[in-house]
Amino acid sequence: MARRKEFKTIADGLLSSFISRNNDVYGYWGIGKLYSHMLKSKSMILEIDLIRRTIEPIDKEFELLINSYSDKLLAKMRNREIDSNHLNSAKIILTGYPNEPILYHGQDAPNRMNCEFKITDDLGKQHFITKDVWCRKHSRRKESKSARKY
Repeated sequence: MARRKEFKTIADGLLSSFISRNNDVYGYWGIGKLYSHMLKSKSMILEIDLIRRTIEPIDKEFELLINSYSDKLLAKMRNREIDSNHLNSAKIILTGYPNEPILYHGQDAPNRMNCEFKITDDLGKQHFITKDVWCRKHSRRKESKSARKY
């Protein structure tokens, strides 16, 4: 049977996928859509609960994204033979920092977002990884839509 410390490796892989350009919400970059949700909801912190399959503040647009990552988490646990009873909570916490541009990104991605994936096991131990990503709010005029079917 796999050890609980593998949760950190799972969190790292899923968070890398989550912030990548391949993570989209109906064809548009997921991080940009989430940043736009922060601005719209006037909350610069979003919490995605992969066990309850919810996002706070609530927005139904992200149901497919949340369900996808919840399913990926459970699949990774099955692949590593980690008992689902070892999982107490799994959350992705996004914190936006608007208008902190750096010269390299200029106005293409002027906003920093801190992304943390935190898994708590049945013993109360937290396994987490944190990554920063630079983004901008979603704009249909500036972005190309993926041809993926939903």
